[in-house]
Amino acid sequence: MPVETLAIYELLQRRALVTRESAAAVRGAITAAIKKHGEIALNFAGVELVTPSFIDEIIGFIDDACAAGPRDKLRVLFLHAPTPLSSKYTAIGRRHGARLAQPESGTWEITGLPASES
Repeated sequence: MPVETLAIYELLQRRALVTRESAAAVRGAITAAIKKHGEIALNFAGVELVTPSFIDEIIGFIDDACAAGPRDKLRVLFLHAPTPLSSKYTAIGRRHGARLAQPESGTWEITGLPASES
């Protein structure tokens, strides 16, 4: 389990996360945790909907936060993901040099791609 877990609903107090601006409100917390620990869990319990633009923005923050380090060491979990992982979300991840997988129901795992696969 990652070192730090952020409760997204508690931070944003919204059940539907549909805009990039919603994601911007948690950028600082995500960036600080990634830089400090190299991994983080984002707990989406209480959130009922996320859109591709929200996820794109979150993955962009993660990408920016680990830009100075080796991306293949990156690991982020989305706990209680409000939607199953689909090809549109995995495509967003690839665009940022990340691999998205759903190792178990309700959990997404984001890992960095080695430079040879990016």
